[in-house]
Order: sequence, then structure tokens, then C-alpha cells
Amino acid sequence: MIEKAGWLVAPTKGMRPFLRLLAEAALARGGRVLAEPFHGRFAFFVGADGRAHPVHGAALGLNGDAAARLAGDKDYAAKVLGYAGIQVPEHVILLAGREPGPSLNWAREEAGFPIWVKPNEGHGGEGVTQATDLTALKVALGPLRAGGRHVLLQAHQPGRELRVMVLEGRVALSYERVSAEGKPKNLSQGAEVKAVEMHPDIAALAVRAAAALGLRWAGVDVITPDPALSDAVVLEVNAAPGLDAYAAATPENWAQARAVLGAALEALEHSNQRLADQAG
Repeated sequence: MIEKAGWLVAPTKGMRPFLRLLAEAALARGGRVLAEPFHGRFAFFVGADGRAHPVHGAALGLNGDAAARLAGDKDYAAKVLGYAGIQVPEHVILLAGREPGPSLNWAREEAGFPIWVKPNEGHGGEGVTQATDLTALKVALGPLRAGGRHVLLQAHQPGRELRVMVLEGRVALSYERVSAEGKPKNLSQGAEVKAVEMHPDIAALAVRAAAALGLRWAGVDVITPDPALSDAVVLEVNAAPGLDAYAAATPENWAQARAVLGAALEALEHSNQRLADQAG
């Protein structure tokens, strides 16, 4: 059993809030969490039945490998969402090693400024910047291209940004992300959260976006002029949404995030039990 691995430890205060949240959610279900103590990147959720479920970062194992990889490729994910009839911002992909001229022309002549510059595969707002003119765009592209990254140039979409957590085809949690103008609305980079009442059509849009990418568990980033209205655009979809910063904002948020993770662990246990029954 994984519990016999002496180097694994129960999450401590020095580890990521996500692991502590997960441990609390597991305890409520009669289980526990064991993590590697060095970086807290890998862990196991051990259910009440003793079955161990691996956890990597914020990925619980609810999503299939192919669906998670698809969601992690911003260019392909946006194309798939578009094919599914879901509105997304206009974008172009600048492949590593390719001449940037056509992409720069697109930004200057079609998209206009400001424009978002993002690594095509990345999370947590890493490497994301907003360019307000052609010179700033070239500067933003520099380190990403030097690192051999594919780069997504995304047209700016004004509005209020919502994170909608989708679990098994329903909205499990939603909130608004607020930050200074021109900064990525990413919680790990200082954005704040606040409760939001959103139009049912926005909730349905988030559920459709997760389903289009084959995700059972997802954080769908949506932008809208007003959450009370039905008009919204899907910015991107995260297949391993973290809840660290949201949970840390208030005790109430912590309790909500713990409940959501508890529901995710329940779904994980049920699906793995079905697989075990089929194999048996």
C-alpha cells in the first residue's frame, strides 16, 4: 500500500493550500492525503476503502489524458470551442522558430491594441503580458521566443472576468476575478475575488465549454460585459483548476472550496470504483 512509503507525509502548513484543502476534504470522506514533502507537487488521495488515487499539482485524475492535453493547448482548445459554436476571442498562433512578421501584421492591422501575449501551453498566468503597441508586443515576444515557446496572440476582450468551476456537467462554484487594468486577472498574481450572481446562460456556456473539450472537472474563464446578462465569451479552460488563492481569501471561501473538492473526490472514487467493477 502507498501508505507504507515512509517518505510521504500528511500535508502541513508549509505546503500548498490546495493540498491542505484536499486533506480536509478527504478527511470528511473518511480518507487522507499523503504528499511528497519536498515540493508538494505530487500526492495521493487515499480513500476510506484504502485505494490510492494519484494527484499531480491540482490535477485529480478526473480528466482523461487526451482531454487535459487538449485543454492545455490554448490554440487547439480555442479552435475546438469555436467548432462547438462557443464564442472565443480572435487569436493567432506564432510557432516557435517561425518568422513573426505575419503575426505582428495581424496584431497591428486586424486585432488592434491592446493585445494579450501568452505561452500557448502554460498556466497560472505564467508568461502572460498585455502589449499596448507594436514595440511592447515585440518586447513581450522576446523571452518566449528565446525559450522556444509557441506563442498565442489573443485579441483583447473587455469586460468582467468570471471563473466558473464545472464538475460532472454542472457548475460547482463561480466567482469574479478583479485586478488592476492591464494586468492578468490571475489569482496567483494578485487579483482579488468576489462573489457574483451570473445569468443562467453563462453557467450553461461554461458547462458546454467543458463538455466540448471532454472535461469532467474544469475551470472555465469567461468574460462578460455584465454577469447579469447572457452575453459572454470563453477566454480559456483549465483542466486542473487550483483553488489555493480563492480559498485563502476568506474562511467562507475556504469552506466552499473544501466542499467543491469533496464533491470532486466523490466523483473520482465513484468513477474508479466503476472501472474496478468492470475489470473484476
